[in-house]
Amino acid sequence: MSKVITIAVDAMGGDDSPKKIIDGINLHYQNNKNIFYKIFGNSEIINKIVPKTFPTNSFEIIHTKDEVKGTDSALSAAKRGKHTSMWLAIESVKKKESDIVVSAGNTGALFVIAKLNLKMIETIDKPALSGLWPNKTGTSIVLDLGASIDCSEKNLIDFSLMGSALFKAL
Repeated sequence: MSKVITIAVDAMGGDDSPKKIIDGINLHYQNNKNIFYKIFGNSEIINKIVPKTFPTNSFEIIHTKDEVKGTDSALSAAKRGKHTSMWLAIESVKKKESDIVVSAGNTGALFVIAKLNLKMIETIDKPALSGLWPNKTGTSIVLDLGASIDCSEKNLIDFSLMGSALFKAL
């Protein structure tokens, strides 16, 4: 049996959360049984929408009523965010309690909170969003995805190094 992967999920981020998030987890689990989900958010709401058929040994709900709103600035979300579902999900990766963090929430806040919590390689100045791009010959990796409007030459080189490393790891 392969290693169980633990995914920290910000259940309160994004439109129609947490229902869409829980539906997504349920759909993902149907084809990925070696996953454990740490679900961060309001347990009073989440418990009502987790399907009764979903195995209780495949997830844990970590309760918090605090959440990052889509209208929050990245800085304000980070300043008040130590008890938000997004912050706690990222922090679980920092503490090595989770392998991956997923959030459909405020991208700017996600970047700032991740940068505050997760160490970056010293020579890298700026993280990059990356996407796996399925195509006819396999999968390509696309970095930045329009997230950065002000990139230096060094940032672009760093993005290419990060993209190369990700491609090799996959």
